[in-house]
Amino acid sequence: MPILGTSQTIPCCPATGTLKKEGIRDRGENQKDLKKKLDGSCVSGNRNGMEKIKCDTEAVDSSIKSIFSERGDVDFAEQLWCKMKCVSSYQELIACFTLVLESRECGEIQPWIHHGSGSLLSKLIQQSYHGKMEAVSLTGITPVQMLLEIGLDKMKKDYVSFFIGQELATLTSLDCFISTSVDLQEQVHCVQKLHHMLEIMVSCTVLLQFKHESLFPWTQICIKYYRENPPDEKHVFQLPVSSALVKKFYPDHPEVWKVDISSGHGPKEVKTTWQVSTNPPVEHMMSNNTGLLSDSTVNAGIEEKMYFITVVKCSQVHFR
Repeated sequence: MPILGTSQTIPCCPATGTLKKEGIRDRGENQKDLKKKLDGSCVSGNRNGMEKIKCDTEAVDSSIKSIFSERGDVDFAEQLWCKMKCVSSYQELIACFTLVLESRECGEIQPWIHHGSGSLLSKLIQQSYHGKMEAVSLTGITPVQMLLEIGLDKMKKDYVSFFIGQELATLTSLDCFISTSVDLQEQVHCVQKLHHMLEIMVSCTVLLQFKHESLFPWTQICIKYYRENPPDEKHVFQLPVSSALVKKFYPDHPEVWKVDISSGHGPKEVKTTWQVSTNPPVEHMMSNNTGLLSDSTVNAGIEEKMYFITVVKCSQVHFR
């Protein structure tokens, strides 16, 4: 058992798939719909090997669904996205926006919009507060871009609400993910980054029961990485945690142990690594007991477990 004062790391990465319940599936599909509208592609998950973690997946998805239940400050454009995200044709899209703009121009609706919303529709509605709306031609790619913009605005506000509400980040630290000064493709990537961070934090909360004291620094690690890197579902974050917090996860008889020992300083520093495993590196070691260690030497009276030396390294010795 490692000393409780030492530090451990938890390897963690976002893993999207198709075993998604309604709340998170909608959010994942929203992102895929945005990408599809931009570049004609759609990402699908792989079901192979997912059945064994179905219960864990459902638990995480249920938690995310509850997180993204309707916020109390959803504005008109966000509500419109929830209705229009399922439009089935370009003509229907134009008809919806035409109805909204004409209704507002005639004063038939009095929509409320968040201050600072970056979508074209939000800007037009805010202009109408002062009695005049800029004329917009709903032709070409304009209606599609307008739909993308209100969808991105909605999802950004949802993610920001979670991270700030859970006191895991500040608005300033999230600014780079919610900027509207970059193109739509980059904004979609930013939403994917926010979703990856959310899945990691929720998984660590629901499945491992970690608290704010661990989640806060982990969020900062994810934010720092994604400020400089594109969204990557395969990237493994090494999240530091004290041994005291993960003691309950240690098995009674670990199958692999690794010890790193350092001594000296500068050019005289020596690093030695030992790794032992319950699985032999080669089959013939089972018969001659070469290189074996037994925990019976330190745990008398319990069932004997054999360990095989699988790795030996020393920085001052070069093996050939």
